[in-house]
Parts: sequence; structure tokens; C-alpha cells
Amino acid sequence: MSYVRDALREALAQVTVIDPHCHLRPHKPAADNLADIVLYHHVWIELVSAGLPQTAVTRAGLPHELADPGMMPLERVRRALRYLPRLENTTSGVMLRWLLRDLYGIESLTEAGLEAAGALVQARGNDPNWQEEVLRQHCRIETSISVEHVGAPYSPAMALGAEGLPVNLRDGKRSPRQVVESLDALLGREVRTADDYRELLATLIGKAAADGGKFVGAWPLAYLNSEPCTKAEATRSLDKARERDHLTAAELGGFATYGLATAFEEMGATRLRAFQLIAGAEVLPPHRSLTLWSPGFIGAIARLAGSYEDILINMSTASDAFTQDVGILAKHFPNVSVAGYWWHTFYPHYIRKSLETRLDMVPANKIIAFFSDAYHAEWCYPKLKLVKQVVEDLLSERVERGWYSLDLALHLIDLLFHENAREIYGV
Repeated sequence: MSYVRDALREALAQVTVIDPHCHLRPHKPAADNLADIVLYHHVWIELVSAGLPQTAVTRAGLPHELADPGMMPLERVRRALRYLPRLENTTSGVMLRWLLRDLYGIESLTEAGLEAAGALVQARGNDPNWQEEVLRQHCRIETSISVEHVGAPYSPAMALGAEGLPVNLRDGKRSPRQVVESLDALLGREVRTADDYRELLATLIGKAAADGGKFVGAWPLAYLNSEPCTKAEATRSLDKARERDHLTAAELGGFATYGLATAFEEMGATRLRAFQLIAGAEVLPPHRSLTLWSPGFIGAIARLAGSYEDILINMSTASDAFTQDVGILAKHFPNVSVAGYWWHTFYPHYIRKSLETRLDMVPANKIIAFFSDAYHAEWCYPKLKLVKQVVEDLLSERVERGWYSLDLALHLIDLLFHENAREIYGV
């Protein structure tokens, strides 16, 4: 049934896309140099794992998305060259090859061709038409919702969202005291009580709404409790974090659930209704992310979803262990939907598994097939290409088995890549 694949491939090539979560710089989505592309953090961490010294291409030993690398871009790529062949088997390696070949005509990076490759990427990045060519022509992305707020959006096609509402009083890289001190900095004074904390969340959410944001979001760690702590308990946890620099798992979980509940309540005072919830990962020092799952997490989210039915919770997870959990949650709760494949699930096997699970159990209007999470426009291209290939395979199989008609499969493509994100995020 080659005509089925042909029809699906054509529809996927022509579908207009909304990218509801990315890190593109609003004023300049395109990469500035070759290192921006080659040392994207997904590639960089694999290079380090493959033997590249932690500080070889970034003096702080952190991804360049988090810290100034402190050296010239071309030299950074030159130092990484000998390690790149070790990634030829990985999904990141495949996508990097697609990006360089399809967007720049670069078949492989070599020492001899490095200067020319660097000059080409820099010249394209300096051309204001290039980012439009990548996003509109190569990707057919109609709107990108970025969580970066540096510079004014260069185009109405660049919308904004606000991630990172502070709901965790500890994370993999910061102690409770360090987290509370960061809350002080955000509010401009000490966050001593639950009322102070509510004021902080109200301020952050209000600013996101005033800035025209499409969503607010958070990354709760997996220790959520099924019930939030009380206001008095929240105040005690803030005090204990500051004074003792230690909280029990139960205290951390109760406060995080309290934080989400407070955020949902404060959203009610604004026009914002979309809440982007990402879960399933924790970053350990210096910057090594792991999957993270707990059996009580989904139950806690379910209770919150049931208590705040006017909040539209759009979920994505970095742990495959959540795949069925999130699917069942979205199946049963009208205000919960699912989106993309975050961080450690952005691999063909897990993309397919996530899509199959969601198509099996979640109503079609609640599934978003793609978000890029990209820091530069060029990386949107191979990520979207990969997802489209998986979607083509999956839908063609279901049509050929008689599970779906071709018309339904074509309709799903429009829903999954465009219409559902438009409805959920009000684009």
C-alpha cells in the first residue's frame, strides 16, 4: 500500500506546525556559530561520556546553554572532532548529520573543512532571512513558544511562555537553603512564610500574563505528596530549609504539592489557563541528568487536576516509566493533555512507544506530537524530521491493518502537529 505512505509523507511534509516549548532566543533564533550547533547540550554530554574531557570545550565544565564556554567557537569544535565518530550510532549523532547535510550541504566535519564550515554557519546566522528559511520553509513552523526572555521577539511568530515556577525546595544541584535563598532573590526580600511564597508565585504568574505569555510551567521532582501541606506546614518547611538546610522527603513532597496548588490558584486571577508540567528527570552535579520516577507522583497530579479543573495541564516526561501513567491520566481527566517527548525520551523507540500509548487511549484532541526544546532554530529541523518519520511509520501501519482509515490518519496529522497546540495554548 505504497499510496498510503505517499499520502502520509506528503501530508507530513505540508503540515503547519506549532512548537509549544523551545528555548529559541526571541530576538535571534538562529545559531551564531558552528559550536552552537555541534556542541548542543545533547551532543556535548554524549561527547563527554565518550571520552571528551569535561572542560575541553567549555571551561566551566557545563553546557554552553548554561555558562559562557570561555573559548573561541571554532577551537571548541576542533577539540571535539576526534570524538564525534563515537556518536555516529546515537540519535543525537544521526540528527546532527541530518542538520549539517540538509541545511548546509556539509556531509562530514573534518579538520580540513572546519574553517569553511564555520564560515558558512556564521554567514547564514548573520543573515536575518536564514532563521525564517529554517523555521518557515524547512520546518513549516508557524509559531514557536519560547521560554527564553532575552530580547524582544523578532517576529509575531515568536511567542513566549514562562517555565520554572519554583515548587521544589531541593533539587539535584542545590540544597534547601540554596533554594530558599534563590526565592529571596526572586522576590527581592526574604521568603519567610507561606504568604511570602504565595506573593512570589503571584508575582511570577502575573508577570507572565502581563507579558502575553501562553503558559506558565514547572518541573516538580518525583517526591510529590498526594496531598499538599498546610499553610502552617509550608511556613515551617521554609524556615527549616533556611535554618537547618535539610528537609525530609515528606516535607519536600508536601511543599511541592502545595506549590503547585498555590500556582493553580494564582493563575485563576489571570487570563492564563495553560500549565506546562514536565517531569521525570533530575540533574546531578556537575550537569548529569538522570531519569526519575516515583509511584505516587501521578496520583498527586491527578488529585490536583481534579481539584483545579479550569487549569489545562499539558504534560511531558523524560522517563519512559511514566508513559502509561501519563496516558491513563490524560484518558480520564478532561483538563490533562500530553505533549512531545522530553529530554531522555527523545529517541525513536520511546517516541514510538509514547505515540502508540497515547493514540491507544487518549482522545485525539489532547495529543501534541512535537515540541522541539531546541535552543537554536537549526536544531528544530532534525528533531521534527525524526518525529515525522516515526509518525509516518506508525500511522501507515494502522491504516494498513484497517485500524484507521486514510482520512482519519491525515486528520490526525493536522491535529497532532497544529490544531491541538493551537487550542491548548491559545495561539
